[in-house]
Amino acid sequence: MQEMLRGTISPASYAALLVSLRAIYAALEQGLRDHAADPLFAGLDTSAFARTAALESDLSALVGDRGTWPAPHALAVAYAAHLEALSHTRPVLLLAHAWLRYLGDLNGGQILARLIRSHDALAALPTGFYAFPGLAEPRAAAGAWRAALDAAPLRPDDHDALVAEAQDGFRRHIALFEGLATRPAQVPVSSPSV
Repeated sequence: MQEMLRGTISPASYAALLVSLRAIYAALEQGLRDHAADPLFAGLDTSAFARTAALESDLSALVGDRGTWPAPHALAVAYAAHLEALSHTRPVLLLAHAWLRYLGDLNGGQILARLIRSHDALAALPTGFYAFPGLAEPRAAAGAWRAALDAAPLRPDDHDALVAEAQDGFRRHIALFEGLATRPAQVPVSSPSV
């Protein structure tokens, strides 16, 4: 993340980040789809926020076909497994991760996209992950989703569990970013212009 903020991230490191995020989003979004019919999730549709397809498109543009993508970081794989387990054991806790990821993408992610586009050395990197073409007003959509989460029919013990789960998600993301920073990225990219 520091490399991205400084404008020095390599295409290989960026691909390692994207493929790791893809593992997390694929698990989160599958879990959210699996429970979409649950009355608790009725007012919390996140389909317009979904990121998996955008990440896959960015990876294809950056690295090539799926067979050439790098493996996600082990911490991303563990995070995805955690989300899959939540989907089976306590799906309401997926909402903490949806809040963490999607609202972060709609806010801080927009700053990252502008930084990438503004650095000449990074301008060729794909940034579809940060675009939300299905949302006319992304900030308004984020506010509406937050309000729907506040109004969701949660049980009293869900509130503390959701806060604890969001904190766990923050810790997992910090660990992932630190892990990616220390793991050398050796990913061939498909375009010589990147």
